[in-house]
Amino acid sequence: MDPHRDPNAPIRLTVLIRTLNEADRMAACLRSVLPLRCEILVIDAGSADATVSIAESLGARVVVNPWKGFGPQRRFGEDLCRHDHVFSVDADEILTPEIVREIRGIFQGADIPSLMIVRKAMVLPHHARPSPWAFCTENIYLYDRRVARTTDNPNWDKLAITTDAKPVTIRSVVWHHTFRDWNHAIAKSNYVGQLAADTQPIGSRFETGLRLVFEYPLNFLKFYILRRFFLAGLDGFVMASVLAYGRFIRIAKMHEATRGQPSTGLPFLRRAKRSAPDAPG
Repeated sequence: MDPHRDPNAPIRLTVLIRTLNEADRMAACLRSVLPLRCEILVIDAGSADATVSIAESLGARVVVNPWKGFGPQRRFGEDLCRHDHVFSVDADEILTPEIVREIRGIFQGADIPSLMIVRKAMVLPHHARPSPWAFCTENIYLYDRRVARTTDNPNWDKLAITTDAKPVTIRSVVWHHTFRDWNHAIAKSNYVGQLAADTQPIGSRFETGLRLVFEYPLNFLKFYILRRFFLAGLDGFVMASVLAYGRFIRIAKMHEATRGQPSTGLPFLRRAKRSAPDAPG
């Protein structure tokens, strides 16, 4: 960082936020972003609540664009950013003072990385902050749009990257208030599951049926043990259960979409059936 540079000067970064009916969370998110002193661009999908007015009152530039999926919405926003470096933030996320200082320090330096991995810690419903030693998801959420652009995949924000530069990991974390309550968690799981069933390639009826058996227990163990939700007590148990249910319902909806396909059964049973002698007359 240049010691002669104004520590409060704006940085050449655009925070890009997609919204739809986020009035209850919009102000907290934006207030945590404001200390970055950068452009804030909100792409709203047509909120029926006060999301837009709250965002504009806190200095964000708001553009309304009908929702076509996660990828298309972010890609639309990338085209409108005034700066090439884009930081994708969700309206249910809070930037801690530590990550604000770290990002400002990077952008006030001479060499700004083109790809930066941001770590996000989930905050459980009815909790104010992440649990101790909370598992963090890690992905490239801060990037130079000249070498990384979001694809049109409607299910998730997948980047198409055209540089060999190694991503730099930001040490501080974002607090991700993923769900308002358990009802919201289940409703969101149902929505994402249906979206996947409607847009993703679906395997055979046998394949999806086999996955139905293992999807829930394996994912529960992954979330509860490997992602350390057991450290959050009973709320952690519920969260692991809901997330595993979300993975299960996605496969259930995919399996439902295969109705009408022949039920082929297990391969070894098919071979046995073909080799069995015909029943007598």
